[in-house]
Amino acid sequence: MLEESEAYQNEGREEGGMGCGASISLAVLFPLSFVGFLHLADHNGTDRNDPQSIRKRSIAAIANNVLCVTVTYAALWQRGDSSPLRSMGLRTEGALSAILWPSVLVSVLYTGQWVLLYLDAPFEWRAAFQKYTFIRDVILGPVTEEITFRCCCVALLSNCLSPTMTIVVAPLPFACSHLHHIGDDRRRVFQMAYTYVFGTYVTYLFQSTKQALAPVITHAICNCLGLPLFGEIDTFPSQFHRVLLWTAYASGMYCFVMLLGPLTQPELYQNW
Repeated sequence: MLEESEAYQNEGREEGGMGCGASISLAVLFPLSFVGFLHLADHNGTDRNDPQSIRKRSIAAIANNVLCVTVTYAALWQRGDSSPLRSMGLRTEGALSAILWPSVLVSVLYTGQWVLLYLDAPFEWRAAFQKYTFIRDVILGPVTEEITFRCCCVALLSNCLSPTMTIVVAPLPFACSHLHHIGDDRRRVFQMAYTYVFGTYVTYLFQSTKQALAPVITHAICNCLGLPLFGEIDTFPSQFHRVLLWTAYASGMYCFVMLLGPLTQPELYQNW
């Protein structure tokens, strides 16, 4: 798949229009504009979890999406792409598969987390659905971030870089963009590393599916479930529960690796 994709991208680079320098520059500017729009919306320093702040920042993120999609569409069209929206993953073909199979993959990966939530505090977890932060973190955040960082940035970089290099390079601005609201240096390093790893996966997912819904649904589920809570396992007094949780986490990771290839075949998503 990657070899065929590389051949396709090489053909695209030989066509006229906007050069790679401009495409890469836009892919760097879009993350800056995303963060810039958010700061402009909250220039008075309001708490980012305040409902009014969430509304302002959501409007700013949507406005940035409109700008980025418009510019990316024009850039791809100028490079000779006859279907810019398809290249950005904004298409209806393969939509159901893009919702189903990535959800299965990430849910399998989080097997241990599901078991822990069941054993620990499911009612507290459900209460989070009623908060404004849930709307931001699980709905608006994933949609607006994936449109900017995957649909626009990856679409532009794919014209100039091989699929493998795109997977390596594209998540860097995405990871850096999450550092602006973290004060502690150690948390900054951890957050950047985690976000980069996540970014490489959803970039691979986007390239395989060419469907915006695939990274969006994955991002939403990951934000909903959070980081694996390995540290919580030893707090369970029951040895049976501890063994069950470690087994669930390990088996989830193993099954995820085994299913990754079969469930990301382009044919499943009508990505011919």
